[in-house]
Amino acid sequence: MVSQLSEMLGQMYSTIPQVSALDLTRQMLHIFSIEPEHFPPIKALFELVTSVTLSIFQQGPRDHPDIVDSFMQLQAQALKRKPDLFLSDSLDVKAVYHCGLLSLKFPEAPTVKSTCFFFTELLAHCSDVPPLARVVQEDGKLLIQAVLEGIGGGAPRSLMDQFAEVLFSLNKHCFALLGVWLKEALQPPGFPSARVTTEQKNNFSQQILRERVNKSRVKEIVKDFTLLCRGLHGTEYAAEY
Repeated sequence: MVSQLSEMLGQMYSTIPQVSALDLTRQMLHIFSIEPEHFPPIKALFELVTSVTLSIFQQGPRDHPDIVDSFMQLQAQALKRKPDLFLSDSLDVKAVYHCGLLSLKFPEAPTVKSTCFFFTELLAHCSDVPPLARVVQEDGKLLIQAVLEGIGGGAPRSLMDQFAEVLFSLNKHCFALLGVWLKEALQPPGFPSARVTTEQKNNFSQQILRERVNKSRVKEIVKDFTLLCRGLHGTEYAAEY
């Protein structure tokens, strides 16, 4: 039954990619992936829908924010439920990671939230899934740049807690590299905002690196920095934030 449904779902999604098929794949993965006898068809389905969705990204994902949102939710669920899926040679982990980087810059808040959740789950498995560790070591700086871009004003302020979660996860799981990435990413003048000074950027970096346990404090640091980046710090508008 699981095998037949997986095959049918894969054929449907290959023909006409739809959110409903991604959502059903996510539910099936959640229910059946931990059962050894059902893992092969679930794995095949996951790899197929991932491959089809990667081709959508190559063609231009901006026309399909709903599919991107559901795809990021699916990837996060896979990481949470069955990270072994990312050990497969048939899965292009680097391409999925880069799709996440693109998705962080979408204007749709739900898509960005799902993508932040994907990255927090991915970072949590760097130590036990070598392909994830490799891609983070190679392209972790790109993730930092995308997160800082959002904090600097590229994303709505309502999403700052989600960006803070990614920073906290980086600090927890990639501490040694995070210090280097932050220094390099914040070095260019005017990034992530022309409104912040070098001293303010250095202060932000040091504060983030000090907080490896208190997630709430990281969220406060990010909120303060985004206000500075937007020129809102100390205003009445900021007081309501």
